[in-house]
Amino acid sequence: KPTTCRTFWRRRETLPTVNNVEHLRKWFRQCPALSKANHFRVDYLAEEATEYALYAVPSTVNYHENVLGEHVPIDIQTLNFIFASKEVFGAAEAQNIANYGFYQDVIDWIINQNSSRNLPCVNEGRVLSVVPTLTQYVSAPGASSAKYQIQIKLTYRRR
Repeated sequence: KPTTCRTFWRRRETLPTVNNVEHLRKWFRQCPALSKANHFRVDYLAEEATEYALYAVPSTVNYHENVLGEHVPIDIQTLNFIFASKEVFGAAEAQNIANYGFYQDVIDWIINQNSSRNLPCVNEGRVLSVVPTLTQYVSAPGASSAKYQIQIKLTYRRR
């Protein structure tokens, strides 16, 4: 069983030096809907089906002005990501419906992980939640495969 962030926080240990995208990718790898045999890339999907990718999306860093007039980051911040996959796609309705079913399984898994507080790590602080913010949709259809994706928001408290 992989070490969770909760373990690091309980022991007051520092996280291994891995960036946030890699922490989130490792967390997603625990989802039973994802095949371990498929590639799971960062910022890239090949033309052939089936593989997964995680994309970082620009996120606003929120600040407030302190009593000295300095702009400092607020305690609660968010990071946005897209989880995408290349799936077999075409005129066969059953396959396209199954692709949406796969994404519903992923969304349900994310919601369950939030409920059980099994959340990924980030280097800047403690993750409070990971929630889908856009439902599944086809973002790039092709002749025999399509890119499906969801957007997720990771909220964390700065250390």
